Amino acid sequence: MISQTIKKFINLYVSDIPAKHEIAFVANPQFGDYSSNIAFLLSKIQNRRATEIADELARKLSEHKEFCKVTVAGKGFINFTLADQFLLQELKSAVSENFGRIDIGKKKKVLVEYISANPTGPLNVVQARAGAFGNALVNLMRFANYDAKSEYYINNTGTQIDLLYESFLARINEQNGKPSVIPENGYPGSYLIELAKQAIANNIPQEKYREFLLQNIISSQQQSLRNFGIKFDWFAEESSFKPRQSEVLNKLKKYSYRNEGALWFKATDFTDNEDRVLITSNDRPTYFLADLAYHLDKFERGFELLINVLGPDHHGYIERMKSGLKALGFNPDQFMIIIAQQVTLLRNKEKVVMSKRAGEFITLDDVLSEIGSDALKFFLLMRRASQHIEFDLALAKKTSQENPVYYVQYAYARINSIIKFAQEKSSIDTKNLDLSCLSSAVERNLIKLIIHYPDLIYTSAKNSEPHHLIYYLLDLANAFHKFYEEVRVVSDDIIQTSARIFLCQVISRIIKNTLAIIDVSAPEKM
Repeated sequence: MISQTIKKFINLYVSDIPAKHEIAFVANPQFGDYSSNIAFLLSKIQNRRATEIADELARKLSEHKEFCKVTVAGKGFINFTLADQFLLQELKSAVSENFGRIDIGKKKKVLVEYISANPTGPLNVVQARAGAFGNALVNLMRFANYDAKSEYYINNTGTQIDLLYESFLARINEQNGKPSVIPENGYPGSYLIELAKQAIANNIPQEKYREFLLQNIISSQQQSLRNFGIKFDWFAEESSFKPRQSEVLNKLKKYSYRNEGALWFKATDFTDNEDRVLITSNDRPTYFLADLAYHLDKFERGFELLINVLGPDHHGYIERMKSGLKALGFNPDQFMIIIAQQVTLLRNKEKVVMSKRAGEFITLDDVLSEIGSDALKFFLLMRRASQHIEFDLALAKKTSQENPVYYVQYAYARINSIIKFAQEKSSIDTKNLDLSCLSSAVERNLIKLIIHYPDLIYTSAKNSEPHHLIYYLLDLANAFHKFYEEVRVVSDDIIQTSARIFLCQVISRIIKNTLAIIDVSAPEKM
């Protein structure tokens, strides 16, 4: 990785590099290729001006042949411009099929749980966002050599399921011409009317209603996931972990107390701001207890890191779970929660009303039928998970360069068309390459983006931020289109053609691999 190479040279002159040191990629060639903040960090330690430290380091670092220029910018940033020979040397390493695959994971066992929607109705767009994010994160971690697995937790017990069942009974009564009232906080959506009709038509006995209801909704949700192109390693049912709740209660005995008939966990003894109920006064286990039992099982399955991708209403969940896990004897630093924020849909820049009618929302299947899974995943990954996201359905359907997913896929298709044309037209030689002819500004920019790829994977995987891949794809596609417009890729000059086709082959592989990580198709023709 380029960042590690630069750090190695800095380390020749700075023996103890601060932990917050960053080597940042610089997009604008006017300011170099990479930038370091080392001088700012050292200024606090050495009580010297950052510019003085930066000037001193820049003079020493500029002597290395890997850099054609090392300058100081602003109030102490050190900017590095890579030497052309070094760029070409690094480009040659990109010939490998495994280029970009890095081993930061060391086969560490990670379980990523995402979506985990209550089986109370169709999946919606916010849940789809968690799905796109979680799916991409698992793929990204595998690309970085983590032993990452995916899991969907089915909350098939508890208050919400009771309310669903009562709502379903009301719809059954309604179909049979009997008085019916949807319970307060129940589920008035029309999907229960259809299920009630099916239950009556198939003579389902009442004692089987609950099973029939849950099986149908879970089956429908899983079909929506298949339509979206998302697969899980496991589906885990809450009911299967119920026997472990007594084990949790026993482990938490010294941190528990009774108050007004309920059993409480002393979460304030840890990091939470209030104590939490484990068993209600009417002797019902809470979701908190059920979740602790589930996560106890996760750790005992051998996972070293648990990542949960949750919806925007789960901020209060973080500290209570960390407190509970610590009380159970686990390291709370091995438990990570990522909150996927809300999604706003637009159509021709006008906000789409998410609720179509009482109790019904725009579903995942609604959006998939309009724009397809590729566009939906791509758009849902275009922001950091912690940021609210909005996207335009009309834009997502366009087959033009305005549509970012189309723009990237079109670049991939065009590159493969060029490679095929070159292979048919001329006897290119990509084994005995002379890459020195790749000397134009557009070619240098492409090479710079290519050799940055391992660093991009490293940063994205380390910080659990797959959205960086989207912007890299857009930058790479944009750089390729400029390259295609300004130079003739296939010409009578075999040496130059071979070098440029090699460049195209590397870009093609990177785009294909990166689209595979975010689970978007890479069409050979468009």
